[in-house]
Amino acid sequence: MFRSNPVFRITILFFIFAFLNCVIAFAQKTAATPSQTPAQTNEQSEVLQLRQEVKQMKEQLDGLSKLVETLSANKPVTPNKDNSAASQQSKSDALEPGIGTSQSTSVNDNPRIAIATKAQGGDLSGAGNLLKTDRITIGGYGEIQYRDAPISERADGGGTPTFINPRFVLGIAAVLSEKQNIVFNSEIEYEFGSKEIDVEQAFVEWRIRPEFAIRGGIFVPAIGRFNTYHDSNLNLTNVRPLINQFIVPTAYRDAGFGIRGRFKLPHKMKLTYEADIVNGLQSENADGQATPFSRLLGQSSAAEPGAIAFQDSNRNKAFVGRVGFSPTRGLEFGVSGYTGKINKQDDALISANITFLDASYHRGDLIINAEYGRSNIVGGGILRHSPAPPVVIPNNTASIQALADFVAERSPGQDGFYIEGSYQFHPSFLKGRFDDGAYLAPVFRYEVVRLDRTLKDFYLNRSRATLGFNFAPSSSVIFKANYLLNHTFGPVPNVPAGIGGALFGTSPLPHREYGRNGFTGGVTYIF
Repeated sequence: MFRSNPVFRITILFFIFAFLNCVIAFAQKTAATPSQTPAQTNEQSEVLQLRQEVKQMKEQLDGLSKLVETLSANKPVTPNKDNSAASQQSKSDALEPGIGTSQSTSVNDNPRIAIATKAQGGDLSGAGNLLKTDRITIGGYGEIQYRDAPISERADGGGTPTFINPRFVLGIAAVLSEKQNIVFNSEIEYEFGSKEIDVEQAFVEWRIRPEFAIRGGIFVPAIGRFNTYHDSNLNLTNVRPLINQFIVPTAYRDAGFGIRGRFKLPHKMKLTYEADIVNGLQSENADGQATPFSRLLGQSSAAEPGAIAFQDSNRNKAFVGRVGFSPTRGLEFGVSGYTGKINKQDDALISANITFLDASYHRGDLIINAEYGRSNIVGGGILRHSPAPPVVIPNNTASIQALADFVAERSPGQDGFYIEGSYQFHPSFLKGRFDDGAYLAPVFRYEVVRLDRTLKDFYLNRSRATLGFNFAPSSSVIFKANYLLNHTFGPVPNVPAGIGGALFGTSPLPHREYGRNGFTGGVTYIF
């Protein structure tokens, strides 16, 4: 009992310390009495000797007390009624890294950490290793890549083989009220070598119970699995899935308020939910161009964070929600949706409806993720079935302009899916040579996206197979090598390379080397 209970040990030491103080006081009082007789002199000598022994015992007691305090500090603290809802989660509730929950009240098994990371099922980006206290947690992630000319994001092709710094993200979280369990979480993102600097998240959440939490600010709604867990260290490949570039813009974040939570069900099953009201996607990009929801770019520019967080484009708000069900540890199924008006205040009414189905299985070293997404654009004179695209004659400027106008128009809807998997191997030769957490992992992803699903043989509808291999010399550094096999569902129009300019994303036409295969390699780091 004495060895296993720090509180009991400290109590016993307190009584010993009080007893010794009484002995010292008595010895001091006795020593202060004048002595004239030999008997009194002997008694005084014994008192001095006793004082010396008591002093030594006191020093030993102080050392023992410090040892007990050290042991107590290292012992996990058992949460009580007043502890946060996050710290009330038992260790058995900890999620596998990157599992597709709706980010319901974060799992945080250590009350000395302000907020759990996304790899633990929480909200913080990175590993939180820059600073980790009971009040503040700071971490983040970043990556640097090499990409062949055909490989890009939002619109492939048109570039050159290049090294790029796609993103660097700094995550900062803080406990605002420990008793009330109110936390703050944020992400500051530097994209493409600080070409773009965004506040990706900045919200306050009041976690009243694990089953119910309220948050407000700028946050990432749970539309599918990947939009929530889009961080580079959780992405198996270098390039994000096609449906998360075009059907929902990754990472789609918005300004608003929402509720979320999780319920424990019998037989270790779990149910999670999220419901948000936000400003919503917009029909123009940050430069005022009507590129969102087009056949060329899909929704990739429909959620510029500066525009969304600054001012809604109409009087209507959008609604986002997700429900997830976990029948057993490591396995989860989810359904999520978005609905809202995208038109500007005085423009013709246009609404967007997006539905996602997702599934994930994370058990041990095996990871399998899958998603299907579908969007419908209604109103604004958009036909429910698109006409055939114009035929391009290479030397006919009018035919090229007709194709440019066609792909710049809004599509009645898109859809697509991906399925990916990886298995982490820990061979014996890694042990002793590399840090804990080192692994080798083959990676595979197959995906399809149709930017106009009403057209059968349209060149902007395509599939992609990614073959990759990841090597992590430690849990905080991942080297990724991917080869992307691209296939378009229709012949790519043959247009002069100079049409539309050389910069990627500025022309509504296919860029040079669009649809070809390519290689990407990169390094992802978390801290």
